[in-house]
Amino acid sequence: MSSQAVMTNSTSKPLSSPILGVSTTIGVGGVLLMGVVSWIMLLLYRDLSVAVVLLTSLLSYGIFNFLLFRNLEGEWSRVGVLGALIGGSVSTVFLGSLMVLQPETIAELETQRNQFSFTGVLLVLGVIFGMIVMGWGAGVLRAKRSNFSAGGVDWRARYAWVVAASYLPLIAVGGLVTSTESGLAVPDSVTTYGSISILFPISLMDETRIYLEHSHRIFGTFAGLATIVLVIRMFGAPANWMPRVMSVVLLAGVIVQGVMGALRVSEESQGLATLHGVLAQLVFALAIVTGVVCSRRWESLRPSDDAILSARKARLFLLLTTIGLCIQLVFGSMTRHMDSGHALMSHIGFSFVVVLLAIVAGAMCIRVGKIDRGVEGGAGAIRPYGAVIHGLVILQFTMGWGALAMTRTGEEGHPELPTASELASAHGIRVGETIVTSSHHLIGALLLATAVGALMWAIRIASRARSC
Repeated sequence: MSSQAVMTNSTSKPLSSPILGVSTTIGVGGVLLMGVVSWIMLLLYRDLSVAVVLLTSLLSYGIFNFLLFRNLEGEWSRVGVLGALIGGSVSTVFLGSLMVLQPETIAELETQRNQFSFTGVLLVLGVIFGMIVMGWGAGVLRAKRSNFSAGGVDWRARYAWVVAASYLPLIAVGGLVTSTESGLAVPDSVTTYGSISILFPISLMDETRIYLEHSHRIFGTFAGLATIVLVIRMFGAPANWMPRVMSVVLLAGVIVQGVMGALRVSEESQGLATLHGVLAQLVFALAIVTGVVCSRRWESLRPSDDAILSARKARLFLLLTTIGLCIQLVFGSMTRHMDSGHALMSHIGFSFVVVLLAIVAGAMCIRVGKIDRGVEGGAGAIRPYGAVIHGLVILQFTMGWGALAMTRTGEEGHPELPTASELASAHGIRVGETIVTSSHHLIGALLLATAVGALMWAIRIASRARSC
């Protein structure tokens, strides 16, 4: 069989339930966007009415549906409604805080926790109905305009990318929790002030540190649920062994990360906080790899001999870059959580080595991709990774110096994390420092994940058999 025939067979293999697969991707992805939009609005403008937040998030859901429908052939409205039903079920992770009685103080919560409000339940049902309308409407609009086909789209792979994207706000909010010293703002490790976490009333989130720590847990719950669905999808549709194994390992990583986060609070351990921060970025990198190995392009890869030889050279530098970034991650996490001056000095000094490795590795990725430029099934998939590595490492290096200029370590560093009983008298949040350090944290996660993704592509390209 010719390589062209192999590629055709690989890229045209249908999913077992395409409508359900598309609906799951659109529904869960749309809800993730709604959650992020709502979270940002409430963080920046605490006095916004719930109605304004919900309407804005519904609008973002409709736009998300409309944009993704461009690759769907037929069944638009049906998929829109089914996606909204799936997304609506998942959205209770974010909307649960509206479904319960809304006490004004923590003391009142003692007698009202986990009690549903009829008005709140109706409000959430109204949001889900709005999602159905948005999905149906986006389908109707797209049906009149779309000239695109879904024949070459693997929606299982797209859902894997949605799962990877769900880890980003989790990492971002986790960085904010550390930067604002909010890690102990909620006293219990599994529940939130005794409430089931998703049912903690929104009326009690006015304190910024409580809002950040609680929302970090909510995004973690959503990411865990999305990962469980990913595993189900991998085993419920035709797939090679590698994507299935990767999804199971990813779920195991998410579970371990969740347990470690709970222990970090119950034990009030900075050591566990350090490990928690390291593992978070490794799990995100694993999620990116899962998305890569699920793609049709991964299966249909047919690089040229020159690209294979070049990828074998790039593989070494990408491996060294990944190892260097992992070492930097450990130093950085120790600096943030343990206020270690030794770790800070090591972090600063080793950063020059990592920058050099990343620049060389990125250039080699671009070179490999250029060899098969425009060739179907060629090695071009690795090229964007090189450009992203270059952009991120420069930005990360710059933000690192900015973070250093705005923070202190050692005995003059940050005070002890305020506990729940100390929030009223805790020092104010340093907004500028929080933005810079949290951005440095998030960019580091993106850089590590990009390097690991490029490494996987280099290994894949380099392992292909050369033509005779």
